Amino acid sequence: MKTRYLAGTIAAALLCVSGASAIAQDADGDGIWQVGEFTCRDLLMRGGEERDFVLVFMHGFMSGKMNEMTFDTEALTEATDAVVESCIGNPDQPLLAAFEAARG
Repeated sequence: MKTRYLAGTIAAALLCVSGASAIAQDADGDGIWQVGEFTCRDLLMRGGEERDFVLVFMHGFMSGKMNEMTFDTEALTEATDAVVESCIGNPDQPLLAAFEAARG
């Protein structure tokens, strides 16, 4: 199992994602999203780089919440697949709940 330092990898991934400004436009227009209010439908409505940005952010959020300093890329890939499948089956659930089920 390969592990890497989380902070450096997440930072590098975030720098590579140019869709960050597009995701920053929320319903109120203030550019602030509440993680607990973001739904699976919000994820599924985004495509390409926007969806990738949300997934990378949420994995980083969960890793921080779980105090993980390393990660397993295969496990994260499996968790991402589980999140997307869960979201397709229940688009109105909070995205955080889907991540907690897949990563918890």
